[in-house]
Amino acid sequence: MAKIEIKGSPEELERVATFLANNNIKFDVVNDYGNHSLEDLDKYADLINKFSTTVPEK
Repeated sequence: MAKIEIKGSPEELERVATFLANNNIKFDVVNDYGNHSLEDLDKYADLINKFSTTVPEK
């Protein structure tokens, strides 16, 4: 397994995750337990839920 860390906003993460999903690349969006605002935490949780249901598990 290899890992890529995306540093930036939830919007940037969503852009990358959408690209990966559209190109049938297997990936997981995981919680990094970082220091985020409450608003960003909600956005990250939404991304995890959105992409965990559309991308096949390993």
